[in-house]
Amino acid sequence: MDHIRISASPQLRNPVLIVAFAGWNDASEVATFSGRYLVDQWRSRKMADIDPEEFYVFTETRPYMRIMGRFQRRVEWPGNDFYFHVNRYGKRDVIVMIGVEPQLKWRTFADAVVGFCQAHDVHMVVTLGGFVADIPHTRPVQLSGTASPAWLARRLRSLGVEATRYEGSTGIIGVLSSACARKRLQVASIWGTVPEYLSASPNPKVTLAMLETLSEMLDLDIDLTDLRRMETQFAEQVEAVLEGNPELREYVQQLEEQARAERLESDEALPGREPLPSGEELIRELEEYLRRRRGQAGGQPS
Repeated sequence: MDHIRISASPQLRNPVLIVAFAGWNDASEVATFSGRYLVDQWRSRKMADIDPEEFYVFTETRPYMRIMGRFQRRVEWPGNDFYFHVNRYGKRDVIVMIGVEPQLKWRTFADAVVGFCQAHDVHMVVTLGGFVADIPHTRPVQLSGTASPAWLARRLRSLGVEATRYEGSTGIIGVLSSACARKRLQVASIWGTVPEYLSASPNPKVTLAMLETLSEMLDLDIDLTDLRRMETQFAEQVEAVLEGNPELREYVQQLEEQARAERLESDEALPGREPLPSGEELIRELEEYLRRRRGQAGGQPS
C-alpha cells in the first residue's frame, strides 16, 4: 500500500467497499453523487486517501486553489478518499471511496486499491457508474451491471439489474473490477442509464434508483428522504421545461414509442422465466461454496 495514506484505523465488521469515480464513468454524476450522498447522510469520517502524484497529469486534471483567509491559500489536489461508516442496523460496515479517474498507471492504481481491501478485510467491492442512452426520462430507471461470483450476479438480477453485454473501451472501473476478480474478491458493478437529452448534473432520479438497489443488496441503513424530495423537484423542473418546448416533448414521445416497441420485442423473444444458469456458472458457484466451507472449518481456501 505504498500509495495509500491512512488517517484512521477503525474496527470494521466484514466491510464492503463502494467505489465512485468522477470522469468518463460518471454521466450526470450519478456515481459520485451517490457516493457523496452516502458520506453526507452517514456523516462518515475519512479513513484514508491515495497520493495523487503518480496517477495524474496535472495539466489535464488541475489542482484547485482555495482561499483560506485574508492572506492564506491552499492547493487541493485531485482526491481519492476513503470514508468509513459503522452500520448499526446491518451485518456489515461500509467504506466509501470517492475519487477522480486517473490518467496514469491504472494497473498500479488498481493494485493499490486491492491492497487496501486486503489490509482491511474487505471481501466485496461494488463500483458505481453512469452512461447516457437514447431513452425517455418518463420510463423507470434502467440499471445494468456485472458481478462475480455467480451467486452475486443472480442477486443483482433478482433486484432488477440487467446483465450488461457491453464490449469496448473501458474506464478505471473496468480495470479495478478485473483486478479485484483476479484476487478472488467478490465484485459487482452497477450502472445507471441517463437520458441523452437530460444530462444535467446531478440526476437525482437515477441516483435514487441506484441507492435503493444498493440498500437492498447490502442491507444498508440509508435515509433517502432528502433524495426523494430532490427527485420530485427535479421531475417538476423537467416537466416545466417540456411544457415550454414542444419540439423536445415530441422527441420524448418518440423515445417512449421506441421504448414500448423494444419492450414488446424483448417480451416476445424471451421465455416467461429466467434461464437456468450455465454449467460453468454452477461450477464456479460450487467452488466458491466449498472455499467458504473450508474457511469456516479453519482450513485454507485453495
